[in-house]
Amino acid sequence: MLSAVARRTATVILAATCVFTTVSCTSDQAPTVVAVGADSSTESVLLAQIYSQALARTGTSTTVITGLPTPLADLDAGTIAVLPARNGALLDRWNPTSPARKPDEVTTAVNAALPQGLSVTDAADGTSPTNTPRAENILAVYRSGIFNRQQLKKLNYVAGELTTEALTESLHQINTGTTPADAARTWLDAHAL
Repeated sequence: MLSAVARRTATVILAATCVFTTVSCTSDQAPTVVAVGADSSTESVLLAQIYSQALARTGTSTTVITGLPTPLADLDAGTIAVLPARNGALLDRWNPTSPARKPDEVTTAVNAALPQGLSVTDAADGTSPTNTPRAENILAVYRSGIFNRQQLKKLNYVAGELTTEALTESLHQINTGTTPADAARTWLDAHAL
């Protein structure tokens, strides 16, 4: 015969199992929407569109939230899940005394300085503005543990294809009337992403 404690424990386990089974087997749940954030700069909005649309091409439901005054705070709070950024600026925020200056050094230092719960994609090649004290390559900061291998691969493909020239051309398109979403789509299509 089971004691009262054993019966309560068994009841809790059974109830938890039923809830888990019901939640995991319900197919009517809406898919999670991944929010990609940006401040109000044209570059930030364009990059948010590129990363959002790259994820969408894996079947991920995405949305872009622009005009964020403190996007890193929104990332910390979980309001957004992905934030395009420049690795040098991130290092200046998280470890300003780091001696890292070159692209690989800066990316390694950013990885070491990441707050808990955040990860970064690969950094894009050749996107550092001139006259900056350290490399400023584009990458995406994201909430750890939310993406599968296919999604991460797609995010890292962006880094492998994005160049200064391509970014400049896309920004020029926007300045002459193309929407950031259309400029991002054109760039992704041109690189088979």
